[in-house]
Amino acid sequence: MKIKSLLPLFFVPFALGAQTKNIATDNHLTTELDKIVQKEALTYMQNPARVGLSIGVFKDGKSYFYNYGTTEIGKSELPTSKSVYEIASISKTFTGTLLAHALTDGKIKMDDDIRKYLDGNFPNLEFEKHPITIDNLTNHSSGLPQFLPDQSETFKKPMDSVAMALADFYKNYSKKKFYEDLHQAKIDFVPGTDYKYSNVGTQIAGDILEKVYHKSYEDLLSEYITKPLKMSQTIIGTNSAQLLTRYNEKGKVMPRNFTTIMAPAGGILSTTGDLVKYIQYHLDENNTYVKRSHTPLVKNEGDAIGLYWRLHTNEDGTQMVFHTGGTFGFSSVLQVHPSKNMGVVILSNESDGESQGKLYDIADNILRNSSKK
Repeated sequence: MKIKSLLPLFFVPFALGAQTKNIATDNHLTTELDKIVQKEALTYMQNPARVGLSIGVFKDGKSYFYNYGTTEIGKSELPTSKSVYEIASISKTFTGTLLAHALTDGKIKMDDDIRKYLDGNFPNLEFEKHPITIDNLTNHSSGLPQFLPDQSETFKKPMDSVAMALADFYKNYSKKKFYEDLHQAKIDFVPGTDYKYSNVGTQIAGDILEKVYHKSYEDLLSEYITKPLKMSQTIIGTNSAQLLTRYNEKGKVMPRNFTTIMAPAGGILSTTGDLVKYIQYHLDENNTYVKRSHTPLVKNEGDAIGLYWRLHTNEDGTQMVFHTGGTFGFSSVLQVHPSKNMGVVILSNESDGESQGKLYDIADNILRNSSKK
């Protein structure tokens, strides 16, 4: 019999218009960091649509964890640092980290034509004789679509039904069908000259990793990242019994979204406990793989992109690396500030049109305000 450890549970009154909403939390409010997190978290949780929120902070060599709300609507069960969330597109940074290993090991080159690693003939994966290269995959300049097959018609449906439609479509979608559909993909600009966000490109990057290492993506994830970093709860997104229930802004339970072939692009599950370890790893820019994954391939006026990591230059000239994630029912953000030796991860089991942006702002405010202390 498994016995749950008992966590201190507090209910914080928070004014919401004419009402007062009691928000459960394990924040002890004893340090300045506690107070900074509390202010940001409560502002976010005032929205009645919010369900659960887990925050992990690594600062000055120590890890801190804060949790708010509930794991499931109708229950009084506070999430913990071991609560399992979908991390969606933050998964892409894991793929980028694995690509850094492949580059360092001489398995791939960034200017390789991706067709070198694909079975079959794909004359469509070029534009005006300019092929898609591996670096085009990592900075979303390949011209490949967001999904295969094209799902633009699906996204014209009412948002409530989009998640259900996609879940139903991809339930039995195979890698064989993916590559059949890839033959129909159309590139309409020279790769490397424009930006077009693509889950498809990241799926291909994961398959290239499997081919050059002769190992599954899941095995590579374990060998190079999760096992060395002791991230035991970070796994490919199967129907984990530990995965929190996922909601949209109307409180409607959302379905599990995609098959495991989406793992490199957005199919990893994790916890704040594990992701703070991942933050620690990515704070060490003396590490060859970390440095390589944070190196921009294309510099532009806005944020640059490394191996899937977004690279933002702060006003003081320091660099922040980050990624956000969102599925139908989960929102997340992970920010790493190497120069400050600090990072924040925030996971939520509710998703709406504003949640990712607001979580990014929360992480930004926690980092900015706590670094002043």
